[in-house]
Amino acid sequence: MSPIQAVRQAMISGVEELSDGELATVRERDQLIMSIPELRAATLKNMTGTMKLIAEMVAKRIGCSPDDMAVRTFAGAVIGVNISVMLHYAEHPDADFKQLLDTALGQLEAGLPLPGE
Repeated sequence: MSPIQAVRQAMISGVEELSDGELATVRERDQLIMSIPELRAATLKNMTGTMKLIAEMVAKRIGCSPDDMAVRTFAGAVIGVNISVMLHYAEHPDADFKQLLDTALGQLEAGLPLPGE
């Protein structure tokens, strides 16, 4: 599996373990985070730490340094996908979180094609 396939599988597996009630809590939390600037800032700081962990795991998997720019860019792209999913999920009450995440990670895996390309 490529690094993006491994990340995608791990993230989707984690979401599959969430109950409907837990997903509703995720949506409420995301809505709250998006509405309070201090919470948005704290979340961004947390995501920076998560980005570092992703970079470390990917670097170990492919045998290079987590400080490698390509590895950091990859980790940043994964975090960017998570931010976009988080925003969309908070704004669209009928959205399917698992489907959003899988679709967004699939776009990343495909090289981030835009509609009409």
